[in-house]
Amino acid sequence: MSTKRALQTELQQYRNAEALLALGARVPIVYEMTRLSSWFLRKLSFEILGVAPRKGQMPNSDQWYLRRHNNLQASLFSSLYETLSLLEDCAENPCHHLATAYQGFSHCIEAAGLESLMTIDRAWWLVKLMQIKNLKRSRCRVCHARYIYAYNKIDQKFICWGCRTEPLMTLATMAPKRH
Repeated sequence: MSTKRALQTELQQYRNAEALLALGARVPIVYEMTRLSSWFLRKLSFEILGVAPRKGQMPNSDQWYLRRHNNLQASLFSSLYETLSLLEDCAENPCHHLATAYQGFSHCIEAAGLESLMTIDRAWWLVKLMQIKNLKRSRCRVCHARYIYAYNKIDQKFICWGCRTEPLMTLATMAPKRH
């Protein structure tokens, strides 16, 4: 016999699955996060989206996040994700945390009139890569913004691609001032 608490937890998992699938998450990701039946998740995905769930290879490369425009969007998402983790306990409901951060990211990209390069699947993989310390956020020493960067390449001399390509930026402005 199930308890009221167990029933509420299961209902929450169904709501989480529905939210993630509505954002376009693939069934294997929703399965990993909720542990609901993959058969049920495929049926639910079809019901929500009106088409069969996407198939194919899942995101699995950290190099995608290091490319110029991808890096900007990944850095924005990770900032939102990290900020939300300070506001709420993401361990309590990681599905809600991921969905909320991704929705915030999508609203920012849409408000800027840009095309979103990062799917919810890539957002999930980014969180995984940061948890296993393949990627980390590093502060640019010029503009002080934080960007996704390869964990093994982080150093005190990190300069983001924007500051490196800025025409007004010269070595003289980066050098420490002598008094």
